[in-house]
Amino acid sequence: MNEAMGASAPEPVRYQTMRAETVLASEQSVLRLIARNTPLPELLAEVCRRAESLLGEGAACTIMVVDDDGVHLRIGAAPSLPESYSSAIDGTVVGPQAGSCGTAVYTRRMIVVDDIEADPLWDDFRDLAMAIGMRACWSIPFDADGHEVIGAFAVYHRDVRRPTIEEEALLRDISHSVGLAVHQDRIARLLAQSEERHRVVLEHLHEGIVVQSRDGIVLACNSSARRLLHVEGDMVGRQIGTVMTRSYHDNGELVADHERPTHRALRTGEPLLGLTLGVELVDGDVIWITENVVPILMPGETEASSVLVSFNDIGPMREAHQQLRFLATRDSLTGLYNRVFLADRMDAMLSERDPRGAQANVAVLFVDLDGFKKVNDTAGHEAGDALLRSVARRLLQCVRETDTLARVGGDEFVIAVNGFGDAGSLAALARHVLDAIAVPFAVAGNEYYLGVSIGISMSPNDGTEASELIRNADAAMYHAKQSGRNNFQFFTVELNEQLQRRFMIEQGLRKALSAGELSLVYQPVVDSRHSQIVGAEALLRWHSEELGHMSPSEFIPVAEDTGIIVAIGDWVLEQACMRAARWRRTIAPNLVIAVNLSPRQFNDGLVERVAQCLQRSGLDPRALELEITERLLMGDSETLLPMLNALAAMGVRISVDDFGTGYSSLSYLKRFPLHNLKVDRSFVAGLPDHHDSVAITQAVVAMAHSLGMHVTAEGVETAAQAEFLRSIGCDTLQGYFFSVPVGALAYEETLARVADF
Repeated sequence: MNEAMGASAPEPVRYQTMRAETVLASEQSVLRLIARNTPLPELLAEVCRRAESLLGEGAACTIMVVDDDGVHLRIGAAPSLPESYSSAIDGTVVGPQAGSCGTAVYTRRMIVVDDIEADPLWDDFRDLAMAIGMRACWSIPFDADGHEVIGAFAVYHRDVRRPTIEEEALLRDISHSVGLAVHQDRIARLLAQSEERHRVVLEHLHEGIVVQSRDGIVLACNSSARRLLHVEGDMVGRQIGTVMTRSYHDNGELVADHERPTHRALRTGEPLLGLTLGVELVDGDVIWITENVVPILMPGETEASSVLVSFNDIGPMREAHQQLRFLATRDSLTGLYNRVFLADRMDAMLSERDPRGAQANVAVLFVDLDGFKKVNDTAGHEAGDALLRSVARRLLQCVRETDTLARVGGDEFVIAVNGFGDAGSLAALARHVLDAIAVPFAVAGNEYYLGVSIGISMSPNDGTEASELIRNADAAMYHAKQSGRNNFQFFTVELNEQLQRRFMIEQGLRKALSAGELSLVYQPVVDSRHSQIVGAEALLRWHSEELGHMSPSEFIPVAEDTGIIVAIGDWVLEQACMRAARWRRTIAPNLVIAVNLSPRQFNDGLVERVAQCLQRSGLDPRALELEITERLLMGDSETLLPMLNALAAMGVRISVDDFGTGYSSLSYLKRFPLHNLKVDRSFVAGLPDHHDSVAITQAVVAMAHSLGMHVTAEGVETAAQAEFLRSIGCDTLQGYFFSVPVGALAYEETLARVADF
C-alpha cells in the first residue's frame, strides 16, 4: 500500500546523539560541495551515497529532477541502481499514478510505497523494480524556495517495509539539501545562459562596443570594436591611447583633449548621442564613425566611473555621399547629364548675351525612343538597360562639345543646342539623330531596331526659360508621335494653341465633377427580333462654364492621359447603377445598363468598387454590362484576367466595345470571360451594300454566337441597316435610327411607352 504524507509534518525527536552527529556531518559535507560549485551530477551522486550510508544495508537512493518542460522527470543521480533501470525510468511523466517519484511531484507530498508488488502506483514500473530486487520505495518532493516543485528524492529498499520516524526525518533533511543544490544549479545555469546571450548579442552586433574606465583603461569590448579599430588580440586591460591617437571633428578640425566625447560624458554625467568623428588609429589610418557615449553610474555612486561607447564605421557612407554628389548631376545608367543639371546648364546658356546684348540662341531637341518599351518587355530590363547605354553613346556622337545631352526619363533624352545657326541646322541635327538610331543595335547576341520621335523648340520665339523650351519641345515630340513616329516636328503657333487648349480642358476637368458640370445621357439598346428596348448605354457629357459644351472625343483623351478619368469613371458607374436600379423597379424589370470602363480604372480596387456600387444601388449584377476595349485585352492579361473573372463571378456582364478596330483575336475571346461583342460603327456604316462590311459583320456575328456570346451593332442609322442586322441574327442594335442619346427623364418617358420600330 502507499501513503501520502504532508511535506511539512511536525518535527519529531529526530536522531540519537551519535546518528545526529553523522547526519550533521553529512549535511555540512553537502553544503561544502555546493559552496565549491561542484558539478550537479557529481554532487547529487555524493548525496545519494551518503544517504545510503546513513540508511544502512538494503537502501538505494535516487534523485529525479523535473525537466524544463515541467512534465517529465529526469535522472539526476542513482549511483546504486543498475544503468538499465535508470534509463528505463528516465523521462517518467509527472502524474497521480506515476510510481513514487512522479506521484510525489504531482501531489507535492511524500509518497511511501511499502510494497511495490501490491501497490497500484507501480503498475507501469512494477516489473522493472521487482527485476532488480526492489520491494519498497519512499519518495519526497523538493522545491525551490518553498514554491515550485523541482524534483524528488527517493529511497528504494529490498524489503517490504515503511520508513521509521527517524528515517522519514532523514529523508526530509536530505530533500531540503538536494532542493537547495538543484535550485542553485538552475539559477547558475540561467545566469550563465543570460550572460552567454548578452555576450553573443554583443559579439554579433555590427556596431563596435567599448567600455572604458575614467582613466582610459578598456574594461570590455566586442569583436566589432576590434575589427573597426584594426586591433588584433584582446583590448581589455589596455589603454585606449594605444589603439587610437587623436580624433577630428566632422569639418576636419582636431578635437582638443578636454573636448573628447568620453571626457565630456564623464565630466557632465550626460550621454552624448549621434556624434560624427574621424579617429586616427595607431596604424595611421583614419576611420570615420558615428558614436554614442553613455556614462555608466553604478548603484551608490555619485559620479560615473566608466563610459560605454557604441560606434559605427560610416566611411563607406561618406564615400557614397561623395558619389551621390557626383550623381546629383549624372544619370546613373548612361552617365549622361540628368534633368537637374540640364536645367542649370540651360539657365546659364539663356543668361548669355551676344555683343549686342541679345539673348543667345538656344534650342531644345526632345528625343523619345520608338519601340523601346516592346524591347524592354520582351527581352527584359537588363537588355533594355544595355540598349539605353548604346543609344546614349550614339547620341553623344551626334552633338557638339558646346551642346548638352541629358537623359530626362526612361527612354527620353534632351539635346540643348547652344548657339544654333537657323532652323535648317536643327533639322540637320534631327536627321543625324534619326539616322544614328536607325542602325540596328546588337545587344546580348540579338539585333534590335528602334526609331525616335523628336520635338524641337527654339528661343526666343518658343520660350525664354529652360522649363518653357523643354515643355514646348515635349509637346512637339508628342505631335511627332501622332504623326506616325520616327520623325521630327518643330513647335508651332498652332501646336501652342492646341497645348493651351488642352491645358484649359485639363484644368476644367479637375473641377467639373465637384462643380456639377458632368451629366449622363442614355442611348437605347433595342432587341433586334422584337424591336423592344432592352437596355441603354450610359454616355458622359460635359458642359463647362468656361469652355461651353465639350465633345467627349476632345475631353475624354485628356481625362485618360491625366488620370482624372478614374474619379469620373467611378461617378459614372455610381450614377448609371442608381438610375438603372430605379428603372428596373418601376418601369423595365429586365433592363440592362452598359457602362464604359477606362483602362485606367483597372487597378487593385476596381472589383471592390463595382461590388460596393451594386450594393448601394441595389442593382442586380446581371443588369450591369461593363464595356472594355480590345486594346485593354491585349495588355497585361496576367493582371486583367483575375479582375474580369471576379466581375463575371459576381454576375456582371463583360462587353468588348468597338470590336474589329483593334487587335481582334480568337485567342483572347476564348481566354477572357466575355459575354458580348459590339460591332464597330465603321462596319455598320457600310451595310448592307459594301461587300467587305457585310462579310466582316456576318463573320463577327457567327463567330460570337459559336462562342456563346451576344452581338450588339452600334451606329445603326437606317432601316436597311437594321433589317440586314436582324436578318443575320445580330442580337441587339443601337444607333440614331432608334434614338439619339437622351437625358434620364427623356429616356424614362421612352421606356414608359411601348417602343416598336
